[in-house]
Amino acid sequence: MQTRRLVQASEGRASAVLAAARRAAFAAGLCADGDATAVRTHPQLVTCEECDAVYERRRLLSGELARCARCGAVLGRGHLLAVDGQLALAAGALLVFVLGNVSDIVTLDLGGVRSQVTLFESIWATWISGQEVVALLAAATAFAFPLAVILLRLYVLMPLVAGRRARGFVPAMRALRWVTRWSMVEVFMFGTLVAIVRMAGLASVVPGVGIFSYAVLTVLLAANQASGLHGLWQHAEGLPE
Repeated sequence: MQTRRLVQASEGRASAVLAAARRAAFAAGLCADGDATAVRTHPQLVTCEECDAVYERRRLLSGELARCARCGAVLGRGHLLAVDGQLALAAGALLVFVLGNVSDIVTLDLGGVRSQVTLFESIWATWISGQEVVALLAAATAFAFPLAVILLRLYVLMPLVAGRRARGFVPAMRALRWVTRWSMVEVFMFGTLVAIVRMAGLASVVPGVGIFSYAVLTVLLAANQASGLHGLWQHAEGLPE
């Protein structure tokens, strides 16, 4: 009986805390009237990713950089490229990404035996050699996450160029911010170049079209990421879906 009373008291306190949180969210304007669980978005505000400080979003000029007054983290930067220019970069990134995955990364010549290796073949060789974790990490950081970044940018940018907002714009932008952190094409490039230098003493190594495609992809993704997401949020404000 005493245990049941303790459980009921705990449930009552939890319900009271939840109700108080909902009332506070409604009073702050975060919840719609009559539905305390529906959270509204505020695209006119920007939140610091480091310390969660909230600021009013404003248009940044080309080359202008906005930093958090509390921790100094970058909130956004003005970019020379408009939305259509960013779309062109994303489309070009998709083309060189496909080219980099269907073309040879390197060509090895060992004692007259030539072997051409693509990205998929190198990942598969790593897998069957017993290094499953390394193979999965390489596939994720050099293939899955860069592809997700490119596709999400295209999904967001194409409607913006047409003068409307993509359906599910907010979840897509949140997903884009997350996958961008795990897109490590530059790390893949650095590792590949180190491997080529180390193999040069054992065999004749000729860089293929794939490695040059990934070099171009690194530049295109870096240019797109340098523009940030600040301008996209502001451009989408007030546009219909």
